[in-house]
Amino acid sequence: MSLLCLAIVLAFTSGRDWFLPMFLATLVWGAVPAAVLAFCAGAPLGILLQPVRNQWLHVAAFGGLGALIGTGLAALRPWSGSSAGFMLSTALMMGGAVAIGRLAVWRLVRVDPEGHQAPLSA
Repeated sequence: MSLLCLAIVLAFTSGRDWFLPMFLATLVWGAVPAAVLAFCAGAPLGILLQPVRNQWLHVAAFGGLGALIGTGLAALRPWSGSSAGFMLSTALMMGGAVAIGRLAVWRLVRVDPEGHQAPLSA
């Protein structure tokens, strides 16, 4: 869901003529990095947040993590000159996409009375 959200945002920002190519390119080229980042960063964060019952804090934490990753990736892009505007827009796009992705799975999480989370199927 996060990758789809990011693809839509990037497609809209690229303009009318580049909407579909940017959308498809983001989905194709972003699938593996998104899966790796989700596993390497999202899984540990989800485990750390298990005692936290408030789901809005989960959404905020995932959004913050996405913004940090976006800032880091923007800083690694050499041809951008790492301008503040580019880094801020990248951080906001990635943070927002990850927060929306976490918000999309909100209903799949069941919170037990002690505050631990378990998947709905468990």
